[in-house]
Order: sequence, then structure tokens, then C-alpha cells
Amino acid sequence: MQEMLLVGRGGEGVVLASQILADTFARAGCWVQSFPEFKAERRGAPISAFLRWDAAEPVRRRYKLRDCDVLVAITPAPPAPELLARVRPGGLVVLNREEPFPVDGDYRLARVPASRIARRHGILSAEGRPMGNLAMLGAAVRLLLPNGLELLEQAIAARLGGLAEANAAAARDGYARCRRQRARRATEPASEHVAVCNLLDGERPRFPIGHTSSLAVETGSWSLERPVILEPCNACGICALFCPEGAVERRDGTIEIDYLHCKGCGICEVVCPVRGAIELEEVPA
Repeated sequence: MQEMLLVGRGGEGVVLASQILADTFARAGCWVQSFPEFKAERRGAPISAFLRWDAAEPVRRRYKLRDCDVLVAITPAPPAPELLARVRPGGLVVLNREEPFPVDGDYRLARVPASRIARRHGILSAEGRPMGNLAMLGAAVRLLLPNGLELLEQAIAARLGGLAEANAAAARDGYARCRRQRARRATEPASEHVAVCNLLDGERPRFPIGHTSSLAVETGSWSLERPVILEPCNACGICALFCPEGAVERRDGTIEIDYLHCKGCGICEVVCPVRGAIELEEVPA
């Protein structure tokens, strides 16, 4: 039995990727198991998805992965050291990355410019961020199921319907452009906070997202809406208590919102006991 961990952020299609890949392995005759872990189900929150497959017998484990044989990092940012530590010796790490990854470890490395591929095919999120999940699946299939590209295309068609054509094209590009890399020692430690967005040459990265806590990076760029504090607010602090990102704070008798880290989940509006004290507004483009 093989075990895979897929990681990224809410809105990057991590769970969808695990489900499509599970369908692909099932079409190849494997027993499969796929399930997600939502730390907080909203855009920009850290998301993990787990996949197990076995060509010989049913998968009987019923708990989340502690370690994995394959790590697929869909977010275009360097994976954190604690994430790489979960890869078993001799395992495989697949990164959404164009440049070599400067880290030495007891695992095999492969990379694919998934964000660039997604942008080329017009596969973008509501806020214009390239969605590299299907290109990453193409790379994973090439490495794990070399004759399975057609099966992957069938799984994409079954799941995405009218959106399948562009996504299948991205998967084919990911399959073709996947590159293996020998692990090499870094000249300096790779920062998990560095943004590597794989955008067009000369384009400034718009979404500096890593795998660490949301307070360590400016995840507010993912917001489609944001909360606004209105006059009826009495600064009771309930919103600050329930904010999952710690982006709301009571200070000097008023409520302040850190829009660099607020992802607009709307929990503060729901829990506020004062009618009309908080409302969500659309984030300016």
C-alpha cells in the first residue's frame, strides 16, 4: 500500500485533486481511499488531503496519515521543513516549482511549473490566481502510473463535465513537463515564507502563500469579501475570540481588523451579538 499527502490552501483544489487521482487509480484497478482534513473550511486556510492505494488488496486503514510515501505540494511555495520530515525515506516529493529545490534529504524530488501551465490554459480562481492542481496531477500520474494519462483524462471528464477540456490539457502539460531532480544540499536554508509563484517573467508575485500559519504570510490577498466594523459595535470582543486567523483584535476600546491576514470567512459577522455592527463588503479589485 502507498500513501500520499496532498497539501495546499483552501481554494486551490486540493481535495478535488485527491478525488480525481483516486478515481484514476481505481480505473487502473487499484483499491483506493481518499479523504480530506479541513482545519477551517474557507479560502486560503491550510488544507490537507490523504490518498491511499493498493493494487493487491483493499485498503483497511481508517485514520489520517502520519507519514507518507508521496508528498504533493500544490501551493507554489517552498514546503516547510516539518512537512518534508513526514516523507518516508526513499519517498517522493512533487513540487509546483520551476527552479531546482535547494534542500538535501532522503527522498526523490520532482517539479512541474503547474502555476504557469494553469495560467496558460486560463484555469484561474475567482481572484485571478492560477489553479495548478490538475497540472500537478499530470506530473503525479507520470511518476506513479506512467501509462495512466488516458485514465486521468477520463477521471477529469467524469468529474468536471464542461470544464474538462482545459483541465485535461493542463494535466497533459503537467505530465509532459514534469522533471525529476536529484536532492542537493542548499547553499542557504530555504525559507518557507518565500513566494515562488511561477508567473510570467518579470511579473510580481501576487499571492505570497506558504504552508505555515496564516499570520506568517499576507493571506489577505485571497479575500473576496472583508468585514467592516460599523457604528453599532460596542467592542465586546466576541468577533476577536472567534476569528480563526487572529486577524481581529480589541485595542483601546475599539475593534481593529488586520486585512493583510483576514480572508473574509464571515465568522465574525455570524457570531456578533449586536445587529448591524459588522457587515461584509466586496474587496475592491
